[in-house]
Amino acid sequence: MKPKRIGIIGGTGRMGQWLKRFFEGASYQVLISGRKTELSSKELASLCDVVVISVPIKDTVNVIKEVGPYVRPDALMMDITSIKKGPVEAMLAYSRSEVIGTHPLFGPKTPSIKGQTVVICPARTKIWLPWLKELLLSHKARVTISTPEKHDEMMSIVQGLSYFFILAIGLAVKESPFNLSEFLDHGTPFFRIILRKIHFIQQNPEMFATIQFNSYDKISRSLEILDGLKKIVEDHNYQKFYQILQRLDEIPLSEE
Repeated sequence: MKPKRIGIIGGTGRMGQWLKRFFEGASYQVLISGRKTELSSKELASLCDVVVISVPIKDTVNVIKEVGPYVRPDALMMDITSIKKGPVEAMLAYSRSEVIGTHPLFGPKTPSIKGQTVVICPARTKIWLPWLKELLLSHKARVTISTPEKHDEMMSIVQGLSYFFILAIGLAVKESPFNLSEFLDHGTPFFRIILRKIHFIQQNPEMFATIQFNSYDKISRSLEILDGLKKIVEDHNYQKFYQILQRLDEIPLSEE
């Protein structure tokens, strides 16, 4: 089963435009809707075999509520937000279509999907899941099947926690008595990567604020862990410090 027409709600945005190029490159007809397009989102939803929600996280559920009833029962509705539980529940509740939550783990500046990971959360699907998996795999993407709950738990660490500490480093740099050029003169390659990530967060403050707010439980737990680590450092306790490093032995090295 292949769609005759794919629609992207939020298709005028950066990620929406990336998706448009990707689907068109795979020889699909693509329609887009946005705040200033002639075609409304409701019209798009009724016309397309696959409807992709590509709007800011805070708007996603409201958009799903608005357009879900217009998606045909034999069609597929999917979203691409970095939070899955709320959007998937909304798609199930406000549409009669098949539903798959997705999360591309890359941004609109990525030139190709080859080697990139896309998390898929099948929720209500009979015919469209094989098509989506085959499309992604045929373009050499990595596909991870998950549930919305597991995805959000993982992302609270992968995105929420990691960017929380990057923000903390950025604030430490800002509050130090040194200017940025001095940090660059002393910066290691790893530190320069962190500085680039700080600028990356600044480019999409709304998205990263939402990710942080949805990661509150993990951030709170990490601060408890930091209190214990702080005591070890304060006491110069080499034995306990080495024990922590030994506990981390089981964490695999990244392939990249």
